[in-house]
Amino acid sequence: MKMKKYIVFLMAFLLPLGFVACSGDDEPVKPVEPPKEEPTEDPEEIKAYQDERAYVNFFAYNVMNDVYLWKQDIEDALDSWQILADPVKAVEDARYKDKLGEDVDKWTSMSESYSQMTGSTDGVATGTYGFGIKLYLKAEGSDAVVGFITYTYPGSPAEKAGLKRGDVILEVDGKEMNQGNYYNALFASSSVEVGIGSYKGNNVYSTVEKSASMTAVSMYEDPILLTKVFDCGGKKVGYLAYTSFTFESSLGLYEACKEFKKEGITELILDLRYNGGGYVFTEEVLASMLAPEAEVKNKSVFETEVWNDDYMAYYKENNVDLNTYFRTVFSQKHNDKMYNFNTSDANIGINKIYAIVTESSASASEAILVGLMPYMDIEIIGKQTHGKYCSGIMWSGEEWFTDIVENYKDNKMDFAEKHPQFADWKKYIGDWGIYVMINMYADKNGNNPCMPNGLTPDLEADDLFEEPYPLGDEREAMLNVALQRAGKTDLESRVASRSVAPLSVGKAIKFRKNPLDGKRIYTGDMIKPRMIDMP
Repeated sequence: MKMKKYIVFLMAFLLPLGFVACSGDDEPVKPVEPPKEEPTEDPEEIKAYQDERAYVNFFAYNVMNDVYLWKQDIEDALDSWQILADPVKAVEDARYKDKLGEDVDKWTSMSESYSQMTGSTDGVATGTYGFGIKLYLKAEGSDAVVGFITYTYPGSPAEKAGLKRGDVILEVDGKEMNQGNYYNALFASSSVEVGIGSYKGNNVYSTVEKSASMTAVSMYEDPILLTKVFDCGGKKVGYLAYTSFTFESSLGLYEACKEFKKEGITELILDLRYNGGGYVFTEEVLASMLAPEAEVKNKSVFETEVWNDDYMAYYKENNVDLNTYFRTVFSQKHNDKMYNFNTSDANIGINKIYAIVTESSASASEAILVGLMPYMDIEIIGKQTHGKYCSGIMWSGEEWFTDIVENYKDNKMDFAEKHPQFADWKKYIGDWGIYVMINMYADKNGNNPCMPNGLTPDLEADDLFEEPYPLGDEREAMLNVALQRAGKTDLESRVASRSVAPLSVGKAIKFRKNPLDGKRIYTGDMIKPRMIDMP
């Protein structure tokens, strides 16, 4: 039996964290609505509520008892699962924990709004102003929020309005930006006027120095922000600033790498500081153009996977190859569009990568570096990456039940006959969904230096986003460090570090908007080793 699904290499799930100290997520998350309270009087409402819980728990239990990476370690939780339990709490309680009771799996979660969980994963933003931003409380205990612009997408309302890296948003629609108005004003409105100031250091901000008006648009936010070539002591070094492994960007990466090859670069500065992940298809396309050409022609192992014990035994019995290989021919359909191209003319031939990373670099950003490390010299510059070594699947209850019913048909069985109490699933499953860990990825030798806390930089450097230098400017702090490492001497060398903790008075606000952040998604076949059931 097979189930075709999106499989996701999870780095961070959309959690209702609100305003907390954090180290790096670069997209906002709208506060999640609280769970529905159980009705206490109307018998029909109570029955409908309990029926919904039963269907959702049936779905959640069977997913956790099937594909969950640490399934063999949570047997007690599975045995005691209650059909009318709060499914959100039941999944959270069942997650794999260490001997002290702390979550090893911090990411597997249920959601009452699967559509909110997934959103658009194609880089097409609806109602966007087209900028990257870091949000902070203005001071400890303050309600005021300040937003540092980190970049703008080409052609976006933000770029057209003149917003640039280093600008600080202090006001929205004539009012001081605060915890109550920042989200709706910047991420859920059709238009906004922002008051912009600058950062003077030591948690001191200017007053509003200028204003800018923007009207939100629907647009493809091209994650290839910039490509450039630098002369570093007689050798050519390329620079690629890249924010998300969207499917559509595979074509742009192909063209960029062809141009790099034409320019004759021998090293590449790969700027992934704001890249939270994306599609494995795109990751493989880029890897095939960065890896040594001989290894690509050889179809050497790029990465491999480890699943739970049941799946590993089943895969072994059925001779399923869990390796991913370098290749040059790519052909895949996505959203009714065929992507067909051959990267053999775009393998750059580089011998070293300088990877610029931060805490926001996650998932596919970490995975591509892990897979390439055995084959080439990779120097990591910046901060410890996000540290997500697990793969996950986003699965709606509707998709799961549909797949299960089809699997029963494939096996000459009728789901409704075997489980009559769950035959009316379409009425009750609603928009529920789950995000569940299914495997761990590793390099060709089975190693993953990202595990458990992220990739450790070879050279520490801070992202000084409060400075006015745009990405690609050799004065920009992290790029400056990479250029120094690459041997560029005709530049003003700078130290990319702060004398004190960045914005140490005000806490950072953890936020997320892009559904690709924290994920590594591919379309593949999940082979089901057994049928479902629940005690």
